[in-house]
Amino acid sequence: GDEVKHIFKFKNTGKTNLIIETATAPCGCTVPSWPKEPIAAGASGEIEVKFNSTGKEGVQNKVVTITANTVPSTTTVKIICNVLKK
Repeated sequence: GDEVKHIFKFKNTGKTNLIIETATAPCGCTVPSWPKEPIAAGASGEIEVKFNSTGKEGVQNKVVTITANTVPSTTTVKIICNVLKK
């Protein structure tokens, strides 16, 4: 039942503003938070992903899909963990 979080840091290496439209996970146990404002060229940002292990056991592989004005338009990040029984 522990909740863990990881922060994915990134830098906009493009020449225009980076606009993240959405960041989604396939289940409610994994919740991403992303910058809603444009990230200027050369600037950095963070995507925080929280995972709630309640009711989970064993190796968990949670994928977050990020949709933005990039090529390709989607990128994925993962949280992989092993949930041990107390």
